[in-house]
This record gives sequence, structure tokens and C-alpha cells, in this order.
Amino acid sequence: MNHLLTLYFLLNAVRFGAFLPASLPGQTDQNDYTTYHQTIARAQQLIARKHYQQGFALYKQVLDTYEFVFSRDYKVATQLALQMGQKQQAFSYLKQAIATGWTLSDIKKNALVTTLQRDPHWRVVEKQYDSLRALYRNGGNQAVRHRVEKMFKKDQRKALLALFRVGATQERYAEKRFAPHSEQQMAQLLPIIDQYGYPGERLIHNGYWAAVMLSHHNSISKAYSLKDTVYPHVRPKLMKALRSGQLSPYEFAMIDDWYMAVKTNGQETHFGYLSSSLTAQAKTKVDQHREAIGLSSVETISLLADLQKQTGFNCYLPSNLAKKIATAE
Repeated sequence: MNHLLTLYFLLNAVRFGAFLPASLPGQTDQNDYTTYHQTIARAQQLIARKHYQQGFALYKQVLDTYEFVFSRDYKVATQLALQMGQKQQAFSYLKQAIATGWTLSDIKKNALVTTLQRDPHWRVVEKQYDSLRALYRNGGNQAVRHRVEKMFKKDQRKALLALFRVGATQERYAEKRFAPHSEQQMAQLLPIIDQYGYPGERLIHNGYWAAVMLSHHNSISKAYSLKDTVYPHVRPKLMKALRSGQLSPYEFAMIDDWYMAVKTNGQETHFGYLSSSLTAQAKTKVDQHREAIGLSSVETISLLADLQKQTGFNCYLPSNLAKKIATAE
């Protein structure tokens, strides 16, 4: 149950030739987002070393190629366009970022982007803000969105009840009270996935709710995880959702690493999502797993964290990934 409590706090705190500009193949399958995310990861590797022009070229190729674009990538592209002195393009990406969920209050926290406020076109953005915001609020499958949001709120209430329990009482609550609740949640979530696809940012304009519920399910206890049949059943569906662009690799890494951490008492990880340190050998394996789904390497993310401190450039990575992982002996 301590795992469930830790996850509850972490999730609410979030509120989630390598240097050559590789080009997307001419026959890129727009339904396969593996290439999308792997290309973004290569671009982040360039950005981490301040090769903004090459990184921007890769981002632009992705944004011009795929019908659906994750909001964080519009945010990064906005900053890259500014680095290139392309204000008109920056405003275009900014509007698309707003239409996919970027709020004005969060925009104003980005020191690079707020330099656009000195441009006369900023007033146009402010006038269009409500209509752009409505595209985010009212888009996607609203019926599924309402169902998943209702489930998420119920899940949060159940997780919050764990805060009033300690020690063995927490473990009993997790297995006797939270587990049956979570099984009911999964019994509702899986048919949604089967009928509509994974309810993430692409389907319901929210990549957080379903990922939290699945992470909570994977965090009940080691004993529960060892006998659980739900996650082994749903994991292939999540892999399919990754390829179709319905699930971000960042959310998948969170879901999957909670399962691994709880099941193995923190001894194993696929993506280093929860790790503060890894051996050199473990880092190599983590980087291989990350590359397969389109996440940046441990080293690249460490450099991006440094870049943000130095320049304010923000790749908008989840807080549990946007950190340095030490090398253990």
C-alpha cells in the first residue's frame, strides 16, 4: 500500500549518425507512431546539445507528417521556432498547442514563449484563445471522456482514503478494499479500450486519467501483482495503442514501471521511470527499452534538465522522467 500512497502523491505533483538530421521515410505509415516518437527522441538528443536547427527540422517533419500531434510536441516546436527567429511559425504552433490543451497561465510560465507578448500578433492570440481552448474542451469523444473522468474521480477518492491508514492497515486496505474497486474499474476500462481504443490524449484529449488508474492498479501490493491477470492481459493492448498514437510512451513508461517496481520490490525496471540510480549495465538496458518505444536516453534527459536550468527551454517531460539518474556502483 505504501506504493499506492507514493504514486498518489507523485501523480498529483505532476499535475504528468545520431547528430545528423535524419529524415522521415517517404513511405512513413501515419498510423504507426513508433517512428513518430523515435524521431522526436532523436530531435531531443540534438536539442540537448543545442543543435536547435537540426532538432527543429525533425520536429517540423513530424508535425507536417502526422495527422495527430501530441500537445507537448507543439509546445517544444513553438520554442524551437523562436530559437530560429521564425515568429510567424512560432505563433502557428502556439495556437495549435492551445487547441490541444496548453493554457494561457502555463504559457506565461515559459520565459521563452512569453517574449511573444511583445509582438502585435499576441493580441490576436488572446482574442482567439477562448475559441482555441474550446477545441480542446469540446473535441475528442465526449461520451468516453465523461465516462473515464467519472472513473478517475472515483479512483482518486479511493486512493485518498489510503492516507488515513498506516502500516499493516494500509496493506489490508489495498488488498481488501482498493483491489476490488480497481478490478471494477478495469472491468469498465477494458471494454472501452476494445471498442474505442485507449482513452488517452488522442481519443478524449486527456492522457492522464486512464494512465493514473492503470498505475494505481499496478501499485496495490507485491502479492497482488504476482497473481494479477489484468495487467498481463491489457499490456499488449497498450503496446497497440502506442503504435496507433492513442497512448504516449511517457504514460506507458509510468504504467509499466509501477508494475515492475511493485512486483520485484524495485529490483527491476524497464524505463527507469521511478529510478534515482542505476548501474551502468542497467542504464544500457533501460536505454534499449526506451529507444524501442521512442523515449530519450538517460543521458539525453539529463542534458535536457541542464538545458532547462541554463536557458529555460522546456521539453515538457513528466517530472519522474525529467530528472538525472545517478550511476550506481
